[in-house]
Amino acid sequence: MRSLIIIGILCVIAFRWQVSAQPQLWGPATVSVPVNTDWYVLPQIRYANYITNSDALAANGITPEKASQYLYDRPRALMQLYLLTGDTSWKSHAIAASQHYMAHIGEDGYFSLVTNKDIKYLMPKGLLYYHQITGDDSARRTIARIYRASLDWEPQYHNRGFWTERNQAAALEAAVTYFEMTNSEDARQRIEYILAATLKMTMTPDNSWPVRGCPQHTFKSHEGGSDGSAVCSPWMLALLADPIWRYQQQTRSYVATALLQQFGRFIVEFGTYPGKGKFAGQQLPKYLVVFDNPQMEDINPWNDVQHSCDVAAMLGKALYVTESVSEQQASVFFALLAPCKSKYARLKDNKPYWRARPERKFGWEYSTTSDLPWLEQAIAHRLKTP
Repeated sequence: MRSLIIIGILCVIAFRWQVSAQPQLWGPATVSVPVNTDWYVLPQIRYANYITNSDALAANGITPEKASQYLYDRPRALMQLYLLTGDTSWKSHAIAASQHYMAHIGEDGYFSLVTNKDIKYLMPKGLLYYHQITGDDSARRTIARIYRASLDWEPQYHNRGFWTERNQAAALEAAVTYFEMTNSEDARQRIEYILAATLKMTMTPDNSWPVRGCPQHTFKSHEGGSDGSAVCSPWMLALLADPIWRYQQQTRSYVATALLQQFGRFIVEFGTYPGKGKFAGQQLPKYLVVFDNPQMEDINPWNDVQHSCDVAAMLGKALYVTESVSEQQASVFFALLAPCKSKYARLKDNKPYWRARPERKFGWEYSTTSDLPWLEQAIAHRLKTP
């Protein structure tokens, strides 16, 4: 596959931004950067061949009614695959996935394949791509319902009750996507409210916890139980970083920039660990960092390595908005990137598809990471430039 050009066109006028009528892959404000995306795109195609194959899914007991397979925005990941390749078959699959997801968004804005009103199933970005490509106005109305549903989430952390970065991310994703679609002042204010709440948790954490570069909350709030240790989740933070990144690119928000920089600090200082045995020589992202009580951490390299791509993308975004990138920061980024890139070597097996296990892995690995090949090159260039 020839080298592709990722184009990120950003229209910023006095902090008032209107999304392009045509879908664009997100990238920094340079107009065009040639990037060889084979290592990213070709493995994605193998996984996409599986999650778009109803017979292959059925053979593994995955029916269209299984809600969790749609997590992390399957339509978005497929639409970005179309934008990266220009292959219209992926456009068709992305449209079908969008229509399926949209058909299961109720009047209340929630995903009907789950019985409760679960905010993590609010995934509007793929629908915005769908609207831009098809002009189907029902997508606009669905996004609006999703945005209204997301207002049920209270971004302020009160040191009690349930709170995760994933839910904060879903609320922010809904607001940012609605803002991208409408330029709504209400949505902008909601975004600023969520960012301010996240910044407070990050820079003035509860319980006199030291600043560690992430929105700290208790293990009890995140996982249940009674442990009050401060925690942050690297891969859930990657979900939160993506809409922050998009909003930062649109508005140059100081708060969004500061949050990305802090998240990068957290990953470099706390968010990874060296692998052992089969994983020797690799730096892996933790599922959950439990500050001051590490015996509570669930270290499982077989699971953790599967989040190398999304956590690497978050760190890449953080480093891009950081004025000076140290060799240590860059080394962690490239170490996280290595397992993600290693999938390219597996292509010689010539299998028609690779199974995504669990199926939602396709979403988390490819929805927030489409600019990862660009970021790899940009950070490498930054190190070479005095």
